[in-house]
Amino acid sequence: MDPPLKKLKTQEPIIKTIDTYINKMRESKENLHAVLGDDFTKPIPLIKVYAGHVKNPKDLSRIILTLNEKVPLKELSHLKRVRKREVILCPIDCLNGVSIQQYLEVNVQNLYDVFEYFREIEVPMYAPKVKKQCNMLAWSYNFHPNMYYEKLVSDDFFSVNEMNIHKKYMEIAFVCAKWYIQEHNRYITDLLDMNITLVIDPLVKSNSVVAISCNNENHPIQHSAMVAIDNVAKTQKGGVWNVSDNTVYNLKGIDEKLHQHLTEIYPEENFGARNYMSKDEASDCDSSDGPYLCTGYYIYMIKEPCVMCSMALVHARAKRIFYTFPNELCGALCSKVKLQSVPSLNHRFEVFTGFL
Repeated sequence: MDPPLKKLKTQEPIIKTIDTYINKMRESKENLHAVLGDDFTKPIPLIKVYAGHVKNPKDLSRIILTLNEKVPLKELSHLKRVRKREVILCPIDCLNGVSIQQYLEVNVQNLYDVFEYFREIEVPMYAPKVKKQCNMLAWSYNFHPNMYYEKLVSDDFFSVNEMNIHKKYMEIAFVCAKWYIQEHNRYITDLLDMNITLVIDPLVKSNSVVAISCNNENHPIQHSAMVAIDNVAKTQKGGVWNVSDNTVYNLKGIDEKLHQHLTEIYPEENFGARNYMSKDEASDCDSSDGPYLCTGYYIYMIKEPCVMCSMALVHARAKRIFYTFPNELCGALCSKVKLQSVPSLNHRFEVFTGFL
């Protein structure tokens, strides 16, 4: 039996599956959705405080001035201190075992007799991020909508034209998966057994494909995103893995045969990186045009990246990550953790999914 024919027959089911995904993606009318941190989506946690009911409403101004001076609510500054005739006095955990009457006697003696009674209430621990969270809160608070955040949580963040662009690049990622399977005789029964990463420079007119990669199943850390970052480095006169003999630095991030294959399918598409500039050469340029790896780039991946790859994309300064399938085992952008929402990181990117 002819081995190549056997291999081709073995690959047919997964190729058909990929074609099905591409057609579904083209036909989908759904917008992508942002994968946001819990502080955007979950109910705001509450904290218990003591509130005092004022005897005489005419005393409210004096009470508020005194409390703000003697017992400021530093960690609850997002709250309005008064609502009708009730005034927030302090968080319950500030009392250290004493009663609220004793606390007032020590801290604000001249306010001890202005309240009819005290009660425990629950108030939001921090201010809402978006309007959707406002309906969950019972106490008054200071809130100024961030229109970009409101757009992020909406169902129409991207315009029709933008959606067509994003779907095109994810489609190219699927086309690349077919090419790697056929060109390198990759035997897989499930598309999630491999991953493709596409790196796009959105700052070039009409965008440009800078780098493309597939995971190396024979290497422990050469995941698709890791290889993609190294391929980007090749366009900047760096890179350490399988350095290409291609003398055109701008195209070193893409396999030459794959580049030829894609230009036949997508003749209108731009390929290649911008001319590399050293830090000294780029010192007078906008930071978004900087020379450091994936600064300002969009990343398109078939499968959600793991923790290692996600952290590598953080360090590479990627701007946006797009993926199609969740990685239930070790996905670090939604499935297991949302790395993009960790406040201690010195760089964070936006994440979008929902292609299928």
